Amino acid sequence: MKKDWSEYYKITKNKPPSKLLVRSLGYVKNKGKAVDIGGGALKDTKYLLKQGFDVTVIDSSELMAKEAKKIKSKKLQYFVSSFDKFNFPENTFNIASAMYSLPFNSPNTFNNVFNNIKKSLIKDGIFCGQLFGVRDEWSKNSNITFHTKKQAEKLFSDMEIIDFKEEERDGETANGTLKHWHIFHFIVKKIKS
Repeated sequence: MKKDWSEYYKITKNKPPSKLLVRSLGYVKNKGKAVDIGGGALKDTKYLLKQGFDVTVIDSSELMAKEAKKIKSKKLQYFVSSFDKFNFPENTFNIASAMYSLPFNSPNTFNNVFNNIKKSLIKDGIFCGQLFGVRDEWSKNSNITFHTKKQAEKLFSDMEIIDFKEEERDGETANGTLKHWHIFHFIVKKIKS
């Protein structure tokens, strides 16, 4: 699914970091390495850098690379890649942040990507992000992955669930378009190395 993300980047570039990410950092034992999956305009990446993390950011858009080049930090690595093509290193990250990005994996690659992210965490590493539920307005798009609550919970069966909230509401996208949202917000911890 090729999409022009330039409008989204302009709109989100100067927004504050994601509230779920900020809350998730309270569960991270050591501020070592972080991965920002679908980093977009890098608002969360910049926040993680300010918190002292070495940050790896992955996004399929060249716009991310353009923004990343403006950040002068030896603590930042960035990769223009789809998630399914990225080689996630095992047992590396203290936190994996995937803010509204995971559903944009196709159903064909989703489980593999999801498992690779979990494997990339160190023991006690934190994974936070969102999944889209089956009642989301975009659910007819076969390039996006959707889950029932039971399916979403099963994805975390080998992890400690710190927070798992289902949200269903009418609201706006980043560009102001109205839509029906069905989302699962999660913060989980890897319990096995």
